[in-house]
Amino acid sequence: MNRRGFFTVLMAALSGALLAADAEAQVGVRRRARRRVRRRIRRRIRRRAVTRVVLGRPFWVVPFGMVVGWELMHENRVVVVKETKIIEREGRKVEVAVVQDDKGKTEEVEILREDNADNGKDLEGSRLADDDKSTPAVDAEIEEEVDE
Repeated sequence: MNRRGFFTVLMAALSGALLAADAEAQVGVRRRARRRVRRRIRRRIRRRAVTRVVLGRPFWVVPFGMVVGWELMHENRVVVVKETKIIEREGRKVEVAVVQDDKGKTEEVEILREDNADNGKDLEGSRLADDDKSTPAVDAEIEEEVDE
């Protein structure tokens, strides 16, 4: 056998061994199929609240249609409205909202109801549980990738 024939046989044997090893490796690989799914979820209604000073006292300016269950974003924190009531302070009737932050701290804030450019835009509220049907919410769609 000459040198050229020897290298041809050697290359053929190495190529066959590499192809066989690659085929065995491919048998164990299984690709997971991923697909995008659109789901409907419910989110709390969230609006911005700004502070305005009236007669020396700070008031939160909130949307006219605000109800219990809404989220208000005031400065850099988000609170949930738990209750609204009218009370008398210093001889005047004022509307007060009882709000709770994410740490559970509850406080009463005096509010003024007014629709304006600051509080007219919907913000993305927190996600509600699927079984919660009593809290006012907006329906949103999200896209998720799921494994099949």
